[in-house]
Amino acid sequence: MLKVSRTKKIKATDGVKKYGDEWQNYVMLILPLIGFFVFTCYPLLWAVSLSFFNYDGVAANTRFVGLENIISAFQDKTYWSTWVTTFEFAIYKVPIEMVLALSLALILNRKLKGTGFFRSVFFLPNVISMSLMAVVIFNMFDVHGFVNHILTTLGLMDTPVEWFGKKFTALTVLVVGSIWNSFGINVIYFIAALNNVPEECYEAAKIDGATKWQTFKSIQLPLMAPVMQTILLLSINGTLHVGEYVYVMTGGAPGGTTHTVMSYLLSKYTPGIAGSVVNLGYGCSLSFITSVIMCLIAIGYSKLSKKMSEVC
Repeated sequence: MLKVSRTKKIKATDGVKKYGDEWQNYVMLILPLIGFFVFTCYPLLWAVSLSFFNYDGVAANTRFVGLENIISAFQDKTYWSTWVTTFEFAIYKVPIEMVLALSLALILNRKLKGTGFFRSVFFLPNVISMSLMAVVIFNMFDVHGFVNHILTTLGLMDTPVEWFGKKFTALTVLVVGSIWNSFGINVIYFIAALNNVPEECYEAAKIDGATKWQTFKSIQLPLMAPVMQTILLLSINGTLHVGEYVYVMTGGAPGGTTHTVMSYLLSKYTPGIAGSVVNLGYGCSLSFITSVIMCLIAIGYSKLSKKMSEVC
């Protein structure tokens, strides 16, 4: 009887403890849930509802226009041209960034002296504000900036280059600065993926006489594939969402040709940045369409890259 009573007492204590732990979890979730509903769900629903109105910030001038804003958005050539620029930016940046990050990760993953220092150095630009970094890069590539000074001093060119005078050179500078800012975090991700490769695989490859390239191709790359799938998704998503960086550095120059879709929405339909009279309802409709396209891209990528997670 004594053993039975002790067992019941222990079970009752465990039940109370488990009940208390569950309540602690719920309490800890309250603030994030409140933030999610107040700062994400409510603004999203408000923007979607506003896309059916002509709204310039003055409540008295608000009028219902139905699908007029949506229809106008699909006829807006400027908006769709920014999507072309966004995809060009992503096509230029993502492959270079991924190859560079993976190469550096392979080097830093070796047992060399000072690898911890270099990991920190490569990651450091990621913690710098995008706006601040845009100002620095802009001044470096200005007509009278550091880059032109070095190139002319070394005799590589006679006259300074107007880096922001043409779309291709301006987009090149944008890509260079963006890669410098974000590739460090991808290096950390790749290093983490490499550390998850079992040591036994390397030993087996060494016994079989595999070269470094064969080890990378047949062992490291397949075992890293699931993680690479996530890294690539984050890289593509981050690149497509670039906005304030482009706005601060070029402002769409020359002639708005370097505007990505997010920088275009930021500069044309954001209160306090855009003009004094702006149809915010139309801006909300563009934002809604942009969100849908971003979701479709993410879903499409997930389906196309599903095979990466099935690699053995």
